Formats: sequence, C-alpha cells, structure tokens
Amino acid sequence: MSDKVDSLNQFFWRAQKNSPRSISSEATQKNSPQAASSEAPQKISPRVVRQLKTSPRYSDHTASSSNQASRAPKEKSPKVADHRSPRSPASEKRRPSRVSELESQVSQLENDLKIVKDRLCSTEELKKQAQKDAEESNQQLLALSLKLEESQKQLLEQSAPKEVLCEITEERDEKLQSQLEAIQKQHTSDSAALASALDEIKQLKAQLEIVAESEATHSKNSEAEQDELLKLKENLSDTLVLVEDMKKQLRDSKESETQAQALVGETLVQLEAAKKMVETLTSDGIKATEAYNSVASELDQSRARVNFLEELVSKLKSDIGSGGSKDSQSEGDDLKQRTQESLEMEVNSVKLEVERLRSALEAAEIRYNEEQAQSAEQIRNALEMVEKIKSASGQREAELESDLRKSKYEIEELKANLMDKETELQGICEENEGLTVKLENTLSGQGEHELEKKLQKSNAEIENLKVRLMDKETEWQHISEENEKLKLEIKEMMKGKVSDEIVSDIESARSAEREALMKIGHMTEEVDKSNRKAARVAEQLEAAQAANAEMETELRRLKVQSDQWRKAAEAAAAMLSAGNNGHLMERTGSMDSNYSPRTGKISSPYADDLDEDLMKKKNANMLRRIGVLWKKPQK
Repeated sequence: MSDKVDSLNQFFWRAQKNSPRSISSEATQKNSPQAASSEAPQKISPRVVRQLKTSPRYSDHTASSSNQASRAPKEKSPKVADHRSPRSPASEKRRPSRVSELESQVSQLENDLKIVKDRLCSTEELKKQAQKDAEESNQQLLALSLKLEESQKQLLEQSAPKEVLCEITEERDEKLQSQLEAIQKQHTSDSAALASALDEIKQLKAQLEIVAESEATHSKNSEAEQDELLKLKENLSDTLVLVEDMKKQLRDSKESETQAQALVGETLVQLEAAKKMVETLTSDGIKATEAYNSVASELDQSRARVNFLEELVSKLKSDIGSGGSKDSQSEGDDLKQRTQESLEMEVNSVKLEVERLRSALEAAEIRYNEEQAQSAEQIRNALEMVEKIKSASGQREAELESDLRKSKYEIEELKANLMDKETELQGICEENEGLTVKLENTLSGQGEHELEKKLQKSNAEIENLKVRLMDKETEWQHISEENEKLKLEIKEMMKGKVSDEIVSDIESARSAEREALMKIGHMTEEVDKSNRKAARVAEQLEAAQAANAEMETELRRLKVQSDQWRKAAEAAAAMLSAGNNGHLMERTGSMDSNYSPRTGKISSPYADDLDEDLMKKKNANMLRRIGVLWKKPQK
C-alpha cells in the first residue's frame, strides 16, 4: 500500500512538472521581452500570452478587423488640399525628418514582422505542445480516475480496523482530489490560453496579409523608381560620353598647339643661325675691303715713287747732256755711269716691287671677288631660308586658324548638344515632379525623400556638367591667350616683315575668339535663365495644383450647398404647392367674390382687406420657414 502511495506521489510530481502550465510559462518566458532583457528565470502567468494584444509595439497595427474596416474609409478619403498644398520652406525642411521617420517606421515594421513571424512559429509550436499536453493530461486524468477507483475498491476490500490507515488514505484521497482539481483548473486555463492564442494567431495572420499587400505595393513603386533611375543613368552615360569627346578634342587641340610651338621654336633657331651667318659675312666683307684699300694705297705710293725716280733720271740726263766743262768730262762720264747704274738698279728694284704689288693686287682682287661671291651666295641662302620660314609660318598660322575655326564650330555643336541634353534633363525633371505628385497622391508621401534625392542628384550632375563647361571655357581662354602671346613673339622676331593681310586675319581671328567667348557667356546666362524659368514653372505648377485643390474643395462645398438649396427649394415648393392647392380648393367653394376662405361662408364685400392681410401674414410665415430651412444645413 505504501509503495502504491509513493508511486502515485511520484506520478503526480511528474505530471506537475510536465504540465502545460509549466511549459507555457517557460515558453512565454523565452518569448517575452522581459525574458530577453533579463536572464534571471521568472515565473510568468499565462496572462503574458494575452498581453500580445495590448503590447505598445503592436497597439497601432494589431487592431481588430472591425476597427480596420471602420478606419479604411477615413484613410481612403481624398485629402486634396493636404497633398496639393503649395510647398513652403518649412514643409520642405520637415520633409527629410518626415521621410526619416517613415524610414524608421518601415524598419520598425520589418523588425516587428520578423518578431511576429517568430512569435507565430513559437505560438504554433506552443499550440501543438499544449494540444499534446492536453491529450496527455486527459489520459493522465483517465488513468488517475481508474487508479482512484481501483484504490477505493482495494481500500473497501481491505478495510482494516486501524484508524491510522484510514486517516492516511483519507489524507491521500484529499490530496489526490486537490491535485485533480488543480489539474482541471490548469486544463481550463490552458484551453482559455489556447483560444486566446488562436485569436492572436488570426489577428497576426491578418496583419501579415496587410503587411504583404503593403510590401507588394512598395515593391511595385520601387520597380517603377528603378526604371526611372535606369533612364536617368542612361541619359547621364550619354552626357558623360559627350564630355569625354570634348576632352579628346581639347587634348588634340593642345597637341596641335604644342606642335605649333615646337615649329615656332625651330624657326626661331634657324633665324638666329641665319643672322649669325649674315653678321660673319658682313665682317669678312669689311675686312676684305680694308685689305683692298691698303693694297691700293701701297700701289699709289709705289707709282708716285716711280714717277719721282723717272723725273730724277730725266733731270740727270738733261743736266748731263746740256752742261758740263770739258775738264770734267771724264769725271762726268764716271758719275754718269755710276748714276745710271744706280738708277737702273733702283728702277729694276722699283719695277720688281711694282710687279710684286701688281701680282698682290690681282690676288687681292681675285680673293675679294671670291669673297664677294661667297657672301652674296650666303646672303641669298639666308634670304631664301627667311622666305621659307615666312611661308611655313604663314601656312602654320593658316592651319592654326582653320583648327581654331573647326574647334569653335565643334564647341558650338557641343554646346547645342548640351542644351539639348539640358532640355531633356528638364523634361525628365518635370516627369519626375509629376511622378512625385502621383506618388504623393497614391502613397501619401512615402517615396518623396527618394525622389527628392534623385532630383538632387540630377541637379548636382547638371551643375557638375556646367562646372566642367566653365573649366573647358577657361582652358580655351588660356589656350587662346597663349596663341596670342606666340603670335606677338613671332611678330617681334619678324620685326614688321609680316604683311598687313596676316595682321588683319589675326585680328579677325581674335575678334572671332572674343565673339565666341561672348557667345559662350551668353549661352551660360541663357542656361541659368532657363533653369530659373524651370524653377518658376515648377513653382507655378505647384501653385496651380494648390489652386486646383482649393477649387475642387470649393466646388464640393458649392455642390453640398446647391444640394441643400435644392432640398430647401423643393420643400418650399412642396409647401407652396400644398398652400396653393388648399387655397384653390377654398376658392372653388364659391364663385362669389364675397366668399371667405377662413370660414367658408359668404361675407360682406368689406372683408377683402382682412383676407389680404391674412395672405400677407401667411406669405411672411412661409418665407420665415424657407429661411430657417436655408440656414439649418449651413450650420
């Protein structure tokens, strides 16, 4: 008997341990936010499962289906004035915060979805476990009831006279009954918890369906926005290709300018070499002329000496032939012979010197002629080199001018393409604005932040393109300034040898460059003006939309008022028709003019004034009633 009692105690202890109450409490401890925050084990009543309905996180989303149905028409009511109101700077400042709040709410909803899904899985598992526990508890109850019946039978059969055994059995029976009652209470509480869990599962499924629908709509909107982004990326890629083409053309122009500078440097070096050759030739010619002059002066001196000696010889001969004494004839002969010999020697020496000087003169003349011929050839070569350099520089200038014209034409074409792209971008911006308005009307401003980001990106890219254009214009200005400096250096080197036509062409090229720069400035100003006009048009569109919204609200109000007026007019017409019918019926009582409508009797002709007063009072009362009916719906 004691063994049976011990076995029963162990069985009840196991049943309490494996009861659904303990399992549900442990599961709720695992799934509850308190168990997640604090790791200490706490006993939680089954009411924790019911707190899913009134949790603060799901208070807005886990509403009943009736509340959702009642809120649906309010949410779907058109709020035209709110959505299409003109954008003020305060609202524009609030939009990023609103969009950030929406993003945070979306992230919270996603987290809540995950938590709800986890809780759904856990609640389904708990449901299965609770069903299993209920079945096991039912089986245990049946087994316990059978065992109780058997124990009672055994106790009745083996009733001993001992009072102690009776008391023990009674106590055991009371304990068993109390345990049975506790198990039954737990079973009822578990069934209630199961019912509440099933209700919560239904609510969570409804919420999941709503969230899935919202996610589907959000995915559709995101796909549309991605398509728009792809279009914008394609347009941006086209603009980037155009910018790269412009860069390549600028590089080619820079390379051509560097080649022109190299050619100019080579021509300058050749000019310096030609100048040095001319200077050396002029110095050699001066030296040859000096030598020729010195030789000519020596010849003149030798000729003068020869003439002087010839005169002396003639004088001596005349002296010898005319005068002289006879005594001194012998001495004179000796002197004559001596003088003749000396004179002959001097004449021979002078002749030799004259011949030598003549040969030197001839050699100097030949050398001078050769040097003159060489200098003339060198001067001709230098002049030919200068002419070649002039022709090459003129051709190069013509090529540079043609390149400048081509580059100007290409720049104008690129500017036209840029203007077309800007117009396309403006059209895309307008389409984006229309899409933003549609999204505001459909999604109540959920995708505004993303579209604003896209618009800001497109505007930033347009500004970057404008900045690049300005950089290219500044580079073009620097290149034109360098070309002008090179032209000025070429002019200084040539020192006025360039013709007036080239100067006029260069001046016309400068004026064309200035005009092109002025046109570029005007084009940039026109681009800025077009952007301002686009902003003004957008503002006017927003104002027009706001005015349309106000007009729609006014039209609705006027419709309501017209309906009210129509109802009042119908009521007044009904009342007037009723009054007129009664009046006619009263008048048909008698054709006599003295018939009274109040009494239905014939009165004296003096009662007409009283009837007119009564009709006036009736009309006044009818007008008052119409006024009251008129004013009632307006209140």
